[in-house]
Amino acid sequence: MTHRSDGWRALLHQAHDVEQLSIELTRQAAHNRTVDGRLQRRYLVLHAALADRAAPLQQETDLALSGEVDASLAALSLLQWDREHGTGRGPVAATDPRWDADPLRYVHQEHAALVLDDPDQPRS
Repeated sequence: MTHRSDGWRALLHQAHDVEQLSIELTRQAAHNRTVDGRLQRRYLVLHAALADRAAPLQQETDLALSGEVDASLAALSLLQWDREHGTGRGPVAATDPRWDADPLRYVHQEHAALVLDDPDQPRS
């Protein structure tokens, strides 16, 4: 199997995990009219990390621009959530102004913290 197909395979597994979180959040919202904040944050971290990892692979297709936009929007969503809720786990707080110029670096920091905290989370 080629390196490129391995990359797509890993992304499909990650996309499945993100989709399962989305389904659970939707179910919670429909039944309880509220969602678990920790689960929402986990979704935001994993969605932003997935979008960031997918962007280079999408450059090989006509989806390159939409992938870059998705990664940026997902990063900003995570950054805004953590600023509003004080839920960042990395060494540099979400309120640090450095993240305004490069929110994807914030995603990298927070995804790394999530992986270190969760031994079941893939380290790729």
